[in-house]
Formats: sequence, C-alpha cells, structure tokens
Amino acid sequence: MKWPSPSASIAALFLAICISGNSSAQNLLDPAPLGAPADTRLRASSPAAAPATARVSNDPPGRYAPLREGNKDTGCMITLDASRKAQLAPACRDQGLVVFDPINWQMERGRLGVTARKGHKAWFDRQADGTWLRDPKEGKTLILRPI
Repeated sequence: MKWPSPSASIAALFLAICISGNSSAQNLLDPAPLGAPADTRLRASSPAAAPATARVSNDPPGRYAPLREGNKDTGCMITLDASRKAQLAPACRDQGLVVFDPINWQMERGRLGVTARKGHKAWFDRQADGTWLRDPKEGKTLILRPI
C-alpha cells in the first residue's frame, strides 16, 4: 500500500477545509482507493494498520492566527507543520508570543501542546468552532484560529 506524501495530505486537508468549512477531512486522507470495498478502506485507515509515523486525524497542521482575550487579533501567525515543528512568523510584534517562541507541537489525549524554545508548554483545547483555546489555568487567554 502506498501512503500519500505529507505535502499531498496537507493539500488535501486544506482543500477539504476550504470547500466544506469543516476541519474534519479524514476521509480525504484515507490511503485506500475510493473504489475499494468499505472493509478495505476501514482497515487501511485503522490505527493498527497505520505505520508509527502516520498522522492522527485530529492533528492540526496548518497556519493559525493567535487571538487575545475578546478575539483581539495579535497580527501574528503560527505555523504548525506535519513534522511537528512550530514557527512564529518573523513579523510578530506580540511580546508574549515572541518571548514564548514556539518550536514544536504535539497532540496528547485530544489536547494540543505547543512547546516554547525554553522548553515549557502551553496546552490548548479544541472548541466547537474549530479554534484552540489555551487552558485558562495557564495564564492569559490565547486562542489559535485556523487561517
């Protein structure tokens, strides 16, 4: 079985989001051919059949606009790529984000963890509208809105 390249998977996910407005595009990333019987498609997309490097359907690679309390735009952009690297756009002027300087991300129990250059993590929970809200116990409100 041939798995799609990471760039093809990201392109398919982006297309699905643009067309449907829904961040759930797992069916477009299904490695089984569209004409394959349903049981073959199910086996091909099951976690047991997937290699260790396969992406989980709720992984959020893409570009995000960080928002402060009251949905105030920071004018920054954070990119989460498929290889688990995170990068803050160089033009960001939000001092909190610049100091945090995200370098990678992970998914753990449905939560998004973004790691700072100095090693600490910020945890985000997915909201019904597709945004990610920073855990309120960790400090000031921060929302990651997909771009």
